[in-house]
Amino acid sequence: MRTIIIDGNNVIHKMQGIRKLFSENPEAAQLSLYESIKGRLNKNDRLILVFDGFSNIKSKNLLFSGVKKADEIIRKYIEDNYSKKAIAVVSSDNEIISIARACGCEILKSEDFIADRKIKSTDNINHYLPKKKDEKPDGMSRKDFDYFKKQFS
Repeated sequence: MRTIIIDGNNVIHKMQGIRKLFSENPEAAQLSLYESIKGRLNKNDRLILVFDGFSNIKSKNLLFSGVKKADEIIRKYIEDNYSKKAIAVVSSDNEIISIARACGCEILKSEDFIADRKIKSTDNINHYLPKKKDEKPDGMSRKDFDYFKKQFS
C-alpha cells in the first residue's frame, strides 16, 4: 500500500478552474480537488491532501496545517513514515522535493501528476458550487418518485 501525500494548494494553483473556485470558495475547491483525484488512484493507494490554514471540513484524507505551513506537515509526515511505508509526494515545492528525495520517496511534480491522471480543472466543480438563490430545485427522478409514491400511498 502506497500513501500519496499531496501539497493541495500547490496542485490547486496549477489548475485554472479550481484555482478560480478557490478564490471564491476555498472549501469547495479543496473538496472538488479531492473528488477529482480520489477516483483516479489505484484502490491500494491512500490519499492525503495537505492544505494551508484552517477549515471546517472533517476528513481523514484532508489535513489542514492551522497556523503552520502545509510544507511543515508534509515534511513531518515524510520524516516520521518514510522507513515504514511507501510514500509518493506530489508537489512542485523544491524544499519538499528535496526532503522526499533524501528519504527515498517517489516524487511527482504537481503538473505531471495532473497530466498523468488526466485531472481536469472542471472535474466535480459544479457539485461544490453553491446554487443561486433564484434557481429552482432539481426535479425528482422517476425512481425517487416511484419510491415515495409507494411509501406514502
